[in-house]
Formats: sequence, structure tokens, C-alpha cells
Amino acid sequence: MLQESYLLQEKSPDAVVADNLPKAAWPPTDVASEPPGYELKILIDETRAQDVIRWARTNLRCDPHVDPSLGDAYQILSLYFDTPALDAFHRQRPFRRSRYRMRRYGTETVFYLERKRKAGDRVQKQRTQIRTADLALGRDKNLPLQWPCLSSVQQFNARVLKPLCQVSYERAAYVGGSPEDSVRLTLDRHLRCAPIAEGTLQNLAKPRALLPGKRILELKYRGQLPALFKRAMSDLDLYPKPISKYRLGVEAWNLGAV
Repeated sequence: MLQESYLLQEKSPDAVVADNLPKAAWPPTDVASEPPGYELKILIDETRAQDVIRWARTNLRCDPHVDPSLGDAYQILSLYFDTPALDAFHRQRPFRRSRYRMRRYGTETVFYLERKRKAGDRVQKQRTQIRTADLALGRDKNLPLQWPCLSSVQQFNARVLKPLCQVSYERAAYVGGSPEDSVRLTLDRHLRCAPIAEGTLQNLAKPRALLPGKRILELKYRGQLPALFKRAMSDLDLYPKPISKYRLGVEAWNLGAV
């Protein structure tokens, strides 16, 4: 289960920060490593999304950190990194199972440097919390970003990672179960993506819409697929399929062209 209930709300999904992207490591804060869990993704239209929301409001609890004015949602902005050859996008070793991103929830001066690993439906995420001041501090150093939970060899490989594109969206979120066996349902809408200027956190162009009229539904849990989610998939006629926001963004801008 991917725990996100403590996330900050964001008011402006397009303006990240004017600071240049740091060329250096900063003194890292504590690294949070979530237990491995499972994640099912389902692409649905708005009509089906309203059915899912009604089901979630009946069977789950609204995430306590959402903005009611956004319809049980909060805003997320992710800056994705890849190698010059786009090894993560093309699923080439040693990056094929991982996503590297800097993520912000809200307009607070708090960011998360994250590494997300996936094998089939099984996922695990590690994150390091950083601040705007840390970004500015690291700008003049001659060291690479320090991605969380990497071995020395992996950290050496990660030196080549560069910012590529920025994806923003609104996420409706609902939680349930117990702390030991929690479940989470999210619905992502209004996805937008823009390429990033090298060495900065600023967009190169106006963001393009991804999946207009659609939402990405995610079911997150630990262990076996919960009976609650089995019933939802049956009652709401839901069928999982692989979906990657990062891949959608790269394809929308043809950033993977050789």
C-alpha cells in the first residue's frame, strides 16, 4: 500500500519554482521507505468515474488532506528524470524497473525526491524530503542528486539522470481498512505534461492535456487483492491495464524519438 495521506495540498499545478535544478546533492533528510504493496491501474471515462466516486464515498473514507473545493482531491506535480538515452522510458537496464521523480504536493517549500520501483503489479517507493532552500544550496556544488535508497553502484549509474518532463494532475483519494491492512483508491484527472528546459524546473512550452475526458483509477493494497476491491471491480465493471503517466507525457511530446 502506498501511503500518501499526509500529502500537502497544491494550489497552482503549473508553477513549480524559479530556482535552477540543482547540480548537487544536499545533506539528505531521513529516507522514508514504504513496505512493498500492489497497485492496479484502470483507465475510465468521466461517467464511470462518477460511479466510482459514489462507491468510494459509501465504502471508504475521504483522504483527510484533500481540498473539498476540488471534489475530494488535491493537486500533484511531478518532475520526471531519465538518462540522455531515455533508458527508463525504453526499459533498459539498470533503469527499466524504476521511475525517478521530484514531486510536490501543494505550494509549500517541501519537495520529495522519489524512486519508485515496480515489478508487475508489485510496487515500492522510497522518498527523501527536501526544501526549496536545499535546492538553492545544492545548485553550486559539483555533485549529482542523491536519490534515496541506492547502492553505491546504483548511485553512480544515477549520475546521468536529467529532468525531462513535468506532469501535473488532480487526485481524488479515499482510504480504508486498518493500519496493518490498509487500502487506498485514487482517481487522477486533468493530466497535463510539458517538457522541461535543461538545468531548470521551468516548462519549455505550454502543457498539453493527457487523456482528455478520462481518469486513471488506482487501487492500492498489501498482500492479496481485498474482497472490497474485488466487489468494486465486479460491480463497476473495471478492468486493469498498464498505464504510465511518464510514458504518456514522453509520447505526447515525442520526447523518445531517436
